[in-house]
Amino acid sequence: MIIGFNDSIAWGVTNAGRDVLDYYELKFKDSTQNEYWFNGAWKATTKRVEVIKVKDSADVVENIAMTQWGPTMFDAHYQNPQSKGRTLAVQWTAHDASTGVETFYKLNRAKNFDDYMSAIETWKCPGQNFVFASKTGDIAIKQQGNFIARWERQGDFIMPGEDTSYAWQGIIPFAENPMSKNPARGFVSSANQKSTDPSYPYYLGTASSFPLYRGISVNKRLDTMNQITPQDMQGLQTSNYNVFAENARPALMKFIKVDQLSADAKRMVQEMINWNLYNNEHEKGITVFKTIWDSVEQAVWGDELSGSPLPLTKPEAFVLLDQMNKDTSFSVADDIHTKDKVETLTEQVNAGVERATKELLKLEKENKLEWSSYKATRVLHLTKMPALSRLNLPIGGGANIVNATSENHGPSWRMVVHMTDEIEAYGLYPGGQSGNPGSPYYDSFIDYWAAGKYYRLLFLPKEKLEQSQKAKWHINFKKA
Repeated sequence: MIIGFNDSIAWGVTNAGRDVLDYYELKFKDSTQNEYWFNGAWKATTKRVEVIKVKDSADVVENIAMTQWGPTMFDAHYQNPQSKGRTLAVQWTAHDASTGVETFYKLNRAKNFDDYMSAIETWKCPGQNFVFASKTGDIAIKQQGNFIARWERQGDFIMPGEDTSYAWQGIIPFAENPMSKNPARGFVSSANQKSTDPSYPYYLGTASSFPLYRGISVNKRLDTMNQITPQDMQGLQTSNYNVFAENARPALMKFIKVDQLSADAKRMVQEMINWNLYNNEHEKGITVFKTIWDSVEQAVWGDELSGSPLPLTKPEAFVLLDQMNKDTSFSVADDIHTKDKVETLTEQVNAGVERATKELLKLEKENKLEWSSYKATRVLHLTKMPALSRLNLPIGGGANIVNATSENHGPSWRMVVHMTDEIEAYGLYPGGQSGNPGSPYYDSFIDYWAAGKYYRLLFLPKEKLEQSQKAKWHINFKKA
């Protein structure tokens, strides 16, 4: 089990979000890619042959040049806009052999905190936040993986690969990875948020990703909860409260000149004001808020991003929110395409509201203003065939929400374990007990999952299991 429990402990994981991949620029001797310049001499590559079978056509054969850094990812045969004609090798901790199976073999059999620590020490990649609880009352969370001991800014950009100057200097020791055990506040949590404070001595890298708002929501709820039951935790896992909008809506309203808006825009802004800040399935205010916020972001960032020759992503939402709260004369709000005018943040916010209103009126006409209709969450079959999928699910949630269901992503396994004498556990995944689309059990859990419900998980010792009315069959395994 990757996420699970036994008769003594329970554990789970979230992605650490740490940057463990770098690119190095190479200089090959010639087009054969048999040698590359390294530490003042030509160094031989090895070749990894990949044969790709193509239906009704000849095989495609790739001879990938393997280097000091790793495989050559971009070269004369394969480029993308970021590589810009350069030859780049990729070094990634996932390329190294690891002992992941051992980690979970030991976790499945762990009895206490020491066993948990011994198990996760063998984990290498990808970096994970391992949360833990035991029957003896210990709780803990530790971030574990092979994290690179970087110097400041190392790996932020493509690095020279002609010598060892920019090579990785080592891996952060296990004991120095972030850790919390039995904290005074009484809980540990992870929703992929940043796991370190500014005093942490190692550079995390700008490519690391740490979303803010789900972690804030979780911690705010846990701070105020007492005598917590499994049902309380189920409610927390399926919470649709939007803590980002709690902060961003008043920031928007500081700039919106309601009396100067069109009649339709006034109506839409009022819908946003009346919204209860929950991304519930029938709410319209979240659709209005998201459409307005996206439109304002495009007004502020779009002109600068459109001028880049590279496909850049817009800044995180908190960047604009922070500027709204701090700097009403934010210079980036100016549209660089209008040479004879300097737009203010107030002008851009109100222009964004009017543009958003046009989109919202279309959604209203199509009866898609309710959040679940707008978001149209779907659970796709692996083939992506609609006929084998479940479309337009009645579910809330979304980005920045603990119930992180987007159009085609979401929490694929929900679990709550109460470490009582007899384990009380609940869980659910969005699918069914059969992979056969013709079976009535093919999608039997989807509706429960969308409704935020759970099944009680049967977990009994062998003697009780044999007596249980719920056990339909028994399989006994014997050594050959």
